[in-house]
Amino acid sequence: MDFAQLPAPSKVSAWLDMDALDHNIELVNQKTQAVKLRIATKSIRSIDVLRYIQKKTPHFIGLMSYSAAESVYLLQNGFDNILCAYPTLDAQSVAETLKYTQQGATMIWMADRIEHLRLLDEIGEQHGQKIEVCLDINMSMPLPKLYFGTKRSALMRKSDVKKLMEKAGGLSHIKLDAVMGYEAQIAGLAEHIPGKSLLTPAIKVLKNGSKKQVSRRRASIVRWITEQWYQLKLVNGGGSGSMDFTSCQPEVTEITVGSAYYKPAYFDYMESMQPFLPAAGFVLPVTRQPEKGVITCQGGGFIASGAVSADKAPVVHYPKGLSLLPDEGFGEVQTPFSVDNEVIKQGNMPRIGEAVWCRHAKAGELAEHFNELVCYRDNAPLIADGTAQVMTTYRGQGQCFH
Repeated sequence: MDFAQLPAPSKVSAWLDMDALDHNIELVNQKTQAVKLRIATKSIRSIDVLRYIQKKTPHFIGLMSYSAAESVYLLQNGFDNILCAYPTLDAQSVAETLKYTQQGATMIWMADRIEHLRLLDEIGEQHGQKIEVCLDINMSMPLPKLYFGTKRSALMRKSDVKKLMEKAGGLSHIKLDAVMGYEAQIAGLAEHIPGKSLLTPAIKVLKNGSKKQVSRRRASIVRWITEQWYQLKLVNGGGSGSMDFTSCQPEVTEITVGSAYYKPAYFDYMESMQPFLPAAGFVLPVTRQPEKGVITCQGGGFIASGAVSADKAPVVHYPKGLSLLPDEGFGEVQTPFSVDNEVIKQGNMPRIGEAVWCRHAKAGELAEHFNELVCYRDNAPLIADGTAQVMTTYRGQGQCFH
């Protein structure tokens, strides 16, 4: 999208480049065609966008939700085959999904401890239903003096799975029929982290080594589970940053992808994401010029979650030559930028009434700040019946999930 040609919005707003989104959808489809594809709702957070991607994805199998309440919301909106990515203690929302599964919908819950399984079993017993369960296998790579991965599941080894299954032996209202082995340290870790270039060679070595251990361990655990007479309906793995690797793993039946559709700023630092195009972000109107060489925009405090570091801040996408003031950064209600001297000399100093186009560091978190994504195509806002076309976010529909 040529941002120089676009009209400057008069207020802080979010944008969605439909041409870039289409490009990214096609790339995802090519990279994952060997398996089924599940869309990660955490990275999208918009019913409109989820439906748009679904229609263009021939091997779409379902959604991966991120909370129990969100799962209810997705079922209410007509989606089926939902895998909740994180264990939940929200018994009320779990129970609310049962009226949909009674009508034939598929809803699978994540677990890695006996507490998770007992809660699901109790709910199933109370409602006279069997509840489907997916075991979350921790694919991190523990090394001497280093834990390479994320602190997620308690199920690291085959022995951990065996102990849990033995404890769950008397639970009659759950059905173990799925396994997830998400290799977060491969799918979600960038090689070129800003300010940490010295770590790049080590990260590459660790990611390559991790691929080897994931291939062995996930396949071994899946094989052992099936030998115990558990018939698995799915083995889920991967993420946006590991599509090539995960899609060719023989034990994997489906892959989950989310961030690749928007390509947020953090993925600029990841080698596997280079063919993808930035498809979403936000725009800040220029409202002040407090001094020569400095402009101030309205809004901008959209810092991503995770460890506090430079890679969690938004980035300026257009115009070039702007840098944050280190003592202020992206502010909650205003954000000042320093303008490069060369830009000023060329007479390209952004003026009041113009706009700074930015991108959020993480994909779906952008939607938590805006009610809608304004859609653009062919370097112009999409217009229908004289009104700008938008994709409504969860927030725009009055929803907030944690």
